[in-house]
Amino acid sequence: MTRRRLLTLGAFVALPASFLLAGCSFSASASLTVPASDIEDTAAGALEEQVGTRPDLDCGDERVKLIDDTTVDCTLTDPSSGSEYDAVVTISDVDGTKYHVAVQVADTAN
Repeated sequence: MTRRRLLTLGAFVALPASFLLAGCSFSASASLTVPASDIEDTAAGALEEQVGTRPDLDCGDERVKLIDDTTVDCTLTDPSSGSEYDAVVTISDVDGTKYHVAVQVADTAN
């Protein structure tokens, strides 16, 4: 009888541990997202600081995962000429909902 009790107790102890491990792997794979409009605003603000004029950026409608090195393809419109340029926004230094963006704008208009 003592042997059977130990096996039963071991089964109940192992069960919560497996649930705990499953919970950790689920939360570790989850990531925060933001609307593309947030990326547009942040990137446009960064460009405005560099060149003095705020461009119009269109980065689509899908939510963007806040993960280091995520890239978002956007279209930049020059407010003075109306010319459109391809732009790639790279997200880095993610800390919760805080992040840094770097914007690479094509040399020639589309």
